[in-house]
Amino acid sequence: MAEVQNNEKPISVDGLKRYLVANNIEYSDIEQVAGGNANYVFRVSNGEGVSRIYKHAEPYVAFSKGAIPLPVDRMDYEATALQVVHDLLSDVNAVKVPKVWQYDQPRKVLVMADAGHKTLKEAYSDPDIDVAGIGRLLAEWLVLLHHKTRDIGIGAGGNPTARSIYRYSYSNLAQVAGQYGLDADFCRYVDRTYGCLLQSDDDSVCHGDFWPGNIVLNQEKTLTVVDWEICRRGRGETDVAQFAAEAYLLDRFRGGKGLLDVFLKSYRIKAQEMGKDLTVDRRFTQRVAVHMGVHLAFWPASVKWAEPGDTKAVIELGHQLMRRGDAEDVDWLRENLLGGLLKSDD
Repeated sequence: MAEVQNNEKPISVDGLKRYLVANNIEYSDIEQVAGGNANYVFRVSNGEGVSRIYKHAEPYVAFSKGAIPLPVDRMDYEATALQVVHDLLSDVNAVKVPKVWQYDQPRKVLVMADAGHKTLKEAYSDPDIDVAGIGRLLAEWLVLLHHKTRDIGIGAGGNPTARSIYRYSYSNLAQVAGQYGLDADFCRYVDRTYGCLLQSDDDSVCHGDFWPGNIVLNQEKTLTVVDWEICRRGRGETDVAQFAAEAYLLDRFRGGKGLLDVFLKSYRIKAQEMGKDLTVDRRFTQRVAVHMGVHLAFWPASVKWAEPGDTKAVIELGHQLMRRGDAEDVDWLRENLLGGLLKSDD
């Protein structure tokens, strides 16, 4: 790449145009991609039917326009993880990660293959989408990610920025509980007991933001897992639980297509095939239950899924799930939400 002037930052369409010109990169069209909060993302077309995604990080959360600081090393970890996982799971045809074409590390500009225009969250309600089949494919791919990366790193410290970000819901859970008249003391206990584990978990590479909004479908129905900036070394239960929580919300409010159950069942079955490294045991189930409960008890308060009455009901369910998970109430968990993860003879 040619040297780029310091003021040529791709934080707008005009800024990216100047960046491309300075680097002698031809283009025919630029579209700013909506949906992300942390980074500036653009789709760049070359006029010959080929488009690529340009993703740029500034030392703050993009939507905050500088008000919320966020270290730019997140882009280094994303670039590394994409390349590692792309090669490691290259034989999985139905689920992919974006191919990295170029990474301008000094300026934090990551250039990737364009995965498509519609996420699984957006496509869930489409009548021609095989939601059950997608849930199975994603679960099986996630098992392979957790199994094959047990001895693989993604950079110094396993992404400490991501570890800190991932605890945000735990750290602020008590505040949301107070707003809804729920037990804030129990939420502080959950943060002390389970939230703290996020700093030391180190079993495998985790995506860190594994949910239907980060699964992109193209016209050939290939699935691509995007947005790896908060990937980290951790425990796979957190990826499973985050997807399970969002699958539950889709099933409850967007059409009841059974994504949650098939995802959990498929993960359990595939993990059993892989052997003892990924045992879905009582500890695994407890961690999934608590983390899923935290997600349901926190995020619906700020991300609207339903009217206030239904929102409160989901938050209360999240609290119940945390309590039942902490108590290892397997019978309740089997009958409520985690049936796919628990065989009848557990």
